[in-house]
Amino acid sequence: MDKKSFGIIISLLVVTFAITSLFKYYRPQSAAVANFDSFPLEVGQWVGRAEKIDRWTLELLNPKAIFSATYVNPDGVRIHLFFDFFSSEASFGGPHSPRNCLPGSGWVIFDDYEHPIQLDERTIPAHRFELRYEQTGQVMDFWYVTNFGETANDYVFRLYETISSLTLRPKDVAFVRIITDDNPRSLKALAEFEKLFVGRIYSYLPF
Repeated sequence: MDKKSFGIIISLLVVTFAITSLFKYYRPQSAAVANFDSFPLEVGQWVGRAEKIDRWTLELLNPKAIFSATYVNPDGVRIHLFFDFFSSEASFGGPHSPRNCLPGSGWVIFDDYEHPIQLDERTIPAHRFELRYEQTGQVMDFWYVTNFGETANDYVFRLYETISSLTLRPKDVAFVRIITDDNPRSLKALAEFEKLFVGRIYSYLPF
């Protein structure tokens, strides 16, 4: 191998290493500012009670902003609302997929299917889990929000993260989760709850 060819190979290796390191370690500064402290606890007939997030969960997820509350309507239906936001500047943490977390905590995903949620003129591609834990049944609606749109598919979510890295854009992401009991009265109330709350949630998400 002549010196010229050797030099070209070394140069290509250096450039490849530099690009790889850039994608791996470069974290573009997020222009997003997220604060959920003023999210309403009273909307229509729903009255909520904020819930404190334990320190272990906060350290594990490392969110920039997080909200958790249980709302009750006059009929006694309880709905738990949880959403958080993660900045691309964070060196660790991020949303945890319910597909991994729920089985680990004893819940069985009895059934799952797409559950689109209408928001103004567009449709959010949310997903619904029917859950069982011993004699308890619940339903969970959830989705991710990114700079490239929403998804409830973990693979699509990772694809959006990869595209963000390749285009050197912030990998900001939010995760939304809504849970209630699996019975006809609660499911009807859940549909009403989502009509009232999803738009408000989006008004607090910095996308």
